[in-house]
Amino acid sequence: MAFSSFLHRIQRGLSSVELIHTSHPRWPLPPGRPHISPTIQVSVLDSSFNPPTLAHLALASIVRPSPLSPGSSADIPIAAHPSTVDFDARLLLLSVRNADKQLKPGDATYEQRMEMMVLLAQDLAPTPSRVLHTAHTTPLESIAHESNVAVAIIDEPTFVGKSALLLDFLHKRISDLYSGDDIIPAPQSLSLRDSTSTQPPSPKLTFLMGTDTIVRFFAARYYASEGAMQTALHRFLSPAENDSRIICARRVSRGVSREEEEKAETQLPDFVRDVAPADHIAFVYIGEKECAYSSSEVREKIAKGDESWRTMVTPRVAAYVEEHMLYSPA
Repeated sequence: MAFSSFLHRIQRGLSSVELIHTSHPRWPLPPGRPHISPTIQVSVLDSSFNPPTLAHLALASIVRPSPLSPGSSADIPIAAHPSTVDFDARLLLLSVRNADKQLKPGDATYEQRMEMMVLLAQDLAPTPSRVLHTAHTTPLESIAHESNVAVAIIDEPTFVGKSALLLDFLHKRISDLYSGDDIIPAPQSLSLRDSTSTQPPSPKLTFLMGTDTIVRFFAARYYASEGAMQTALHRFLSPAENDSRIICARRVSRGVSREEEEKAETQLPDFVRDVAPADHIAFVYIGEKECAYSSSEVREKIAKGDESWRTMVTPRVAAYVEEHMLYSPA
């Protein structure tokens, strides 16, 4: 797989988003059936994928938390509400310009990461989605989900910027798909409330991240000023603007103290609570082992000759890392 042409287009400013892999040509629309909802829910796992781990797979596999039921307290973690509603589509996203990370000696190249992301997407396609039952247990129950996965690259370091660019990209892609000849018509038996199926659905994004990332997301040092942060987050979260959501996996993270992670969950800035509905930010568990896995630990284990790194990635990714001798000492 040669992805250098996609990378050059992004880095030269010829496009804002490049899809390098889709599980079927109609992505993000469902394969083989009509989409009858006025919205299309897309999960976005944005990471460095250096390399992809089982934590990435677990996070990408979760389903949407269900909305708060009438009378429920907004203080109850959203993950405490059972859900069997899957995302309509999934996206694995790599930023080729990250606000925190630049390529270091020994890192996988962007092209190599893209190839590993495609392998992860292939692993994700048949992987059951994880149902979030409570905020106190590991989500072991699962439901089947469709193979509706894509891999893309973007040249934008911030989540707020990525949200805006992806929404523009998806609006155009969905509109183009609906103007083509391959749209599957909805059954005539659908009620009048489903008549919007003849119109392109509006994309809604949910960004999947770990607590180490959400700590940075709400840190003023990553913005020009406190006011700039409030403006940016309002644009990201407000239903009147991008209306994007966050699902955050509780993790054991290097470089981020447990106190910082707990603060990210329990002490969100007051203005965020004012701007975002209760269901726009959810904290979940992805598994006892998975929450401790990290790409940096995989790289360190490989460099030390510790073969236990293989238990932290999928077999496809392990084979790729070995074939290309990634992260091994020179």
